Parts: sequence; structure tokens; C-alpha cells
Amino acid sequence: MFNYKTLCLSLFLLLSGGSALIYQVVWVRLLGLSIGSTTVSISIVLAVFFLGLGLGSYFASALIIKFKKIFKIYLFVEIGIALSAVVLLPILLNLDFYISMLPFTEAGLGLKFFIVLLLLFIPTFLIGTTFPLLITFAITHKNEIGSKLAHFYAFNSVGAVCGVLLSGFVLIPHFGLDGAIYIAAGVNIFIVLIGYILYRYFNFFTNVAITISHTADKTKKFNNKALIVLFVTGLSAMATEVGWMKFLIIYTESTIYGFSLILAMFLMGITIGSWVAKAKFISNLDINRVLFFGLILLAISLLGARIGLGLFPQIYEQLNTLEVNSFVYRWSKYLVMFLLLLPATALFGALFPIALKLYSQDIKSIHKDVGKAYAVNIVAGILGSIIAGFWIIPYYSTDTLLSAIALLVLLSSIIFIKDINIKKAPYILSIFGILFVFSSNYFAHIDYNSMVKIVAKREYKVSSHNKELKISYTKEGQMGVVSILNYNSCIKCILKNGIIESWIDICNSNNLSLNEFLLGEIPFMLNPNAKKAFVVGYGGGVTIKALAMNDLDSIDVVELDLAMLEALKTLYNDKLPTSNDKRIDVKVNDARNSLLMSNTNYDIIVSQPSHPWLSGGSNIMSKDFFEIVKSRLLKDGIYGQWVPLFKIDVATLKSIIKAYTDTFEYVISFVNADSRDLLLFGSNEPIVYNYEIIQKIIDTPQINSVLEKHNIQSSYGLMRHFALSRDQLVKIVDSTIAATDTNLLAETYKSRYYGIKGNSFDTLGYLQKYFSYDITSYLGDESFKKLHEQYYYFKANGYTKEAKSLRDEANKMTK
Repeated sequence: MFNYKTLCLSLFLLLSGGSALIYQVVWVRLLGLSIGSTTVSISIVLAVFFLGLGLGSYFASALIIKFKKIFKIYLFVEIGIALSAVVLLPILLNLDFYISMLPFTEAGLGLKFFIVLLLLFIPTFLIGTTFPLLITFAITHKNEIGSKLAHFYAFNSVGAVCGVLLSGFVLIPHFGLDGAIYIAAGVNIFIVLIGYILYRYFNFFTNVAITISHTADKTKKFNNKALIVLFVTGLSAMATEVGWMKFLIIYTESTIYGFSLILAMFLMGITIGSWVAKAKFISNLDINRVLFFGLILLAISLLGARIGLGLFPQIYEQLNTLEVNSFVYRWSKYLVMFLLLLPATALFGALFPIALKLYSQDIKSIHKDVGKAYAVNIVAGILGSIIAGFWIIPYYSTDTLLSAIALLVLLSSIIFIKDINIKKAPYILSIFGILFVFSSNYFAHIDYNSMVKIVAKREYKVSSHNKELKISYTKEGQMGVVSILNYNSCIKCILKNGIIESWIDICNSNNLSLNEFLLGEIPFMLNPNAKKAFVVGYGGGVTIKALAMNDLDSIDVVELDLAMLEALKTLYNDKLPTSNDKRIDVKVNDARNSLLMSNTNYDIIVSQPSHPWLSGGSNIMSKDFFEIVKSRLLKDGIYGQWVPLFKIDVATLKSIIKAYTDTFEYVISFVNADSRDLLLFGSNEPIVYNYEIIQKIIDTPQINSVLEKHNIQSSYGLMRHFALSRDQLVKIVDSTIAATDTNLLAETYKSRYYGIKGNSFDTLGYLQKYFSYDITSYLGDESFKKLHEQYYYFKANGYTKEAKSLRDEANKMTK
């Protein structure tokens, strides 16, 4: 019966750990939509999540003392987790609305923390109690403490690995964020049903004698050294996870897949380590010696991981020389990542239950000891993530973080020197210290430049033009690593995590990206009386420059990452290219949160976010975000949205267009076939393409000097880039599901690509099949006349295909 009990409790911890990680992943994404997707905002969510776990763990003993029947308490806790998660879901899905009603124009850290704490405290507190409850229930004899702590911790970690992989690769891509919550709640209810059946009908858990001390034993000497180990390893684990994530996400990409893979690698290592810790030969060793040498090995492993990650670019290049199939080629890189992190993560996993055993040696007080020790480990983890994300990485570097954490772990082993009865222990530690300092200084360091070059070569094949890629600037920002790639002596490419965000010609101020320029200029052409504009993302500043060339009173700009602005300043004598224009107000914040909290409405809003397949970018290419924008537009206001036609599939493109056309009743679109970019412009009022007004704007010297470089010198020439009317867009996406906050279609397209019939990555070709110059609805009262004038312009300038399409359109009107 004892074995069956252990097996069942192991299953419960596995399932409970899996559901907890699903909740964590989903809640971080949902809350990021409303309180912001900056590193600070996400850190607040994670801090509150782990704070709830820590408090739940700490106060689990109070529940045990009050209600006595531990397994019944556990079943009620699982019910509470499921119910609170399901009740919380509609609140999170409508949090945009609730935040917009707050009497504030800006959400500070305090307000964000309060909102998240208010929402997540109950479910996270309950989740935090599960491990101490089951551990207290499962361990009834003193000689079981060490092996069973490691055993159950391993199963809980296995569940966490399953939860993070399932949420990232299966549940969210196929069922959405809301579906993932319901499935996780279903897992909690499944635990309750199975537990109740076993408890009620099979008497599995009714005859277990549990000894509980209701009062603290004043004679007990708590082993504070164990708490120090738990604190140091908790802090170190979370801090190094932040650092590793920062570096490796460049290669895996900042997507839900990349985050899930790296987190799964971390948790897998912890699982392996905790599984090893349950071995009998470990239990028979002196626990103080195990922790002393374990901490030294952990320090060496952390330093080794830093050195290994520093060598990863070279390892990557060597793997590229292997002649293997694409599957082996891709996953060999991930295997190398895992192996580099494995020694350190396995030691994290092993040291936790060993230190927990040292602290929890009295079976009568295990209910208090496990909860307290687990809480210390979790709170230290919160502190570690804050130190890493808010202090060491921004002000120093990831390399400094990883080296400092390894040194901290090494120094913490000093506390066991007197307890291990090894005379030469101080000398051993001194030797390791000297070797550590030498290795830290003279072996490989984290090299972001090399990592950025890897991604640039992979994504854009830059090496075909310039084998010696030159990175002139690299900055570790809060949202990623920002770099400047010298394409040539004049063209500078702004990269984030190795992916091009914009390019700048520092030799010719009139040589500007056409799609970025039109994104800012066309809205004013369509709404020439506009006075107030809002821009999502600074980019290379081209869209803002375009808007500033017009008679606007104010241009509010929100950039998510300060590092982007700092990179641009290095190209313009330590100032932004738009710094001299007093109308332009640039703030570092999340655009969605800014619009939600703002009480200002705008004549023009344009969005040039990061790529839609990346986390953050997909959040502002959804119907929910478009609705927020629509609510902030004044009468005749225009919203411009950039959509890339590269690296996304047709199904994803259609889902974005569907979201846009479902939101805006009036839409016009333009395309830049050369750069493969689609520009959508929507409004609450009819859109009129007034040739005369647009021509006056184009004739403005500043604007004309830019557009003439792209062979656009008239309002008729601009129409050459017309793509599809709203009616045509609606027709081609008729049966498509719109991209929303919950389905994350843009970010998770890889999970569905092969399951969609006729899907492809030829998005430009797909749109071009429907090009017919259906422009009559935009031409006003003189539509027939303007249609013929446009036809003759195309014919005179040799645009035969476009002329034929317009002639067909004119014939339709004649009929």
C-alpha cells in the first residue's frame, strides 16, 4: 500500500507541477497585454507569481495545524486553484477595459504591482501550498526525509517540464491562451476526482499516521546553514536563468517556442539533478561534505556554462560544416545548449532536496520546515531575478552577472569548512578560488557580437555581400540585445537580437526606407487636417520624420526599448534624429498600455512594431489592439499598420488582415513589392484619395526629395503601390479566423503551418493574384474621370499591367 501511495502522490505532484507552469506561462502573456510587455512589467508579474508561491509554501503549515486532515486540505486546494483560475480568466481577458477606466494617465510600478497582486494572489498562494502539503503527508518516517524529498521534487520538476513544453508547443498554438487555462484547470479537477476516489472508496490515504507538532520545539536547533544554501541556490538559479535566457533567446528567437525551449532545458536539468539526489549512495554520505563540495562543483559548472556559451558561436560554425539532414542540423544546436547548461542545472536540482533534508531533520516539524525552506528558496529566486534584470545586466553585462553568481556560490561553501572535518578544506577552497579567478579572466566570455552575426547570417544571408560583418555597437537592452551592423560605409542596420528593425543612410538624409516613410506620410495625405499623431515604435525614426514634414501640432512616440534609442543616438552625435523638433515627445513604454491609460485621442496613429512572429510584436497585430486604437481615433482619424510579407505564411497574413478589416469599416492598402511590405490604413469614416491635395503634399520640397528617389513624383505615381480595397481584402480572408490576444496566431504559426491546405510563404504572390486596382470607392464624385487619368498615367509611363487593370475597372463602371 505504501508503494501505491507513493506512486499516486508522485502522479499528483507531476500533474500539479504541469498545471502550475501552464498557468504561469498564460498569466504572464495575458497580464503583459494590459500592464505592458516591457521587461519591468513582465518582471512584476513573475515576482508576484513567485511571491504568492512563497507565501503559500510558508503558511501551508498553518493550514495543516488548523485542519489536521492533510489530504483533504490538498484536494480542496486543488479545487480552489481550478476555480480561481477559471474565475480569473474573464477578468484578465477584459483587463484592457478595466484599466482604461482607472483615473490615471500612467501606470507606475506601484500601481502595476498592486493590480497584479490583487489578481494573482489567491491562485498563486494556493499553488504554493501544494508541495509542502503533499510532502508532509507523504513522509511519515525520519529515514524517508532525504530520499522522498528528492523523489517528489523530481516528479514535480518533471511536471513543470511537461507543462512548459505543452503550453508552448501544443496548448497555446492549438487551443489559445484561454483554452490552455481551461485545460490546466481540468488537470486540477482530474487530480481532485482521482484523489477523492482513492480516498473515499479504496482507503489509500485514510490510515496514514502523521505526527504533527502543534507548537514550536524551543530546544530544536535549526540548521541555518541549510537555509543559506537554499537562499544562495535559489538566488543563483533565477539570476543565471535570466542571463542564459538573455543570451540564448538571440538564437532561438524571442517567441513562445524559444522561451519554452530554454525554460524546459533549465527544468530538465533540475529534474535530472533531483533524481540523482535520491540515490542511496548520496544519502549515506556526510550531508555537510556533500553540500560543501556540491557548492564548489556548482560554482565550477556555472563558470563552465559561461565559458561554454562564450564558445557557442564557434561551436555553431563547426556544426554548420556537418553534412546532416535539416532535423539533425537544427536540433544539434539545441542539444549543445542543453549540454552546456546541464551540469549547473543538475546541481541546482540536486542541492535543493539535500539542503532541505539538512534543514528538515525532525519528522514532527516537517510541515513547518519544508514550507519555510521552500519559501526562502522562492523569495531568493525573486531577488535573484530582480538583481539580474534590473541591476547587473543593464548596468554591467550578462557576462558579469554569470561570473559574479558563480563566485557567490563558491564563496558560500565557506560556511561548511568547520563542519566537514577536513583539515585541508581551507587550502582546497583556496586552490579552487585561484583556479576560478584565473579561468574567469582568461577563458571565453559572453560575446554578443558573434551571436548577432550568427543570426544575421542565418536570417538575411548578409555574408553573401560582406563576409566580414562589422558590428559597430552592441547594447544589452531590457527587451533584447540591440546592435548596429555596418552594411557599408553609409548604410547602418539597426538590429534587435540579430533581426533587422530598420536601416539608416547616414550619408544621405533623403535616402529613406519607402515603406517606413509612406507609413507616416499616407495618413496625413488621407487626413490633411490632422493635428495630433501617435507612433508605436521609434524604429529608425523614418516614420516620425515623415510625419514631422507635415503641419502637425504634436507627435507622441512610444518606444518599448530604451536601448533602441541609445543605439540611434550613437549615429547622430548622441541625440535622436528628431531631437530638434519640439513637437515630438518620445517616451519609453508599452504602446498598448500607453493608449489604454491615455485620455488623449489622435488624428493619426501609426504602428511599426517588431515582427509579428516575435513576442510583443504579435500583441499589437491583433483585433483586440486594433479595437483599442479605434477607440483612440478622432473623427476622420487614420490608423496605419505595417505588416511584413516576409517570414510569415499566408494563413498568418490573412488572420492579421481579417482582424484589421473586422475592426475598421473603411480600409485602403498599399504594397512595396521590392521590400515585401504591406501597409494598411483604416478609419471610422470613408477614406478619400484626393489627387489634388495629395499632389500638393508630394510637391512639398522635403517630401518630394524623398519620394523622387523611389520614382514617386505625383499622386498618380503613388497609386502604383496600391494593393487591394477593403472589399477585396474582406473577400480573400472571408473564412479566416482573426488574430486575437488569446489565439496568438501570428506568433504560433509554425505549429499550424503544415495543417493548412494550400498554405505557403509566398504572401506577396498570394496578394498579387487579386490585384485589380479597385480604387473607385476612394475617388469621390469624380471617380470616373480620375480613373481615366490614372489609366493614362500608367499607360504613358509603361505600366502596362496596371493600365490594363484600370481599363477593366473603367469598363465595369461604364457598364
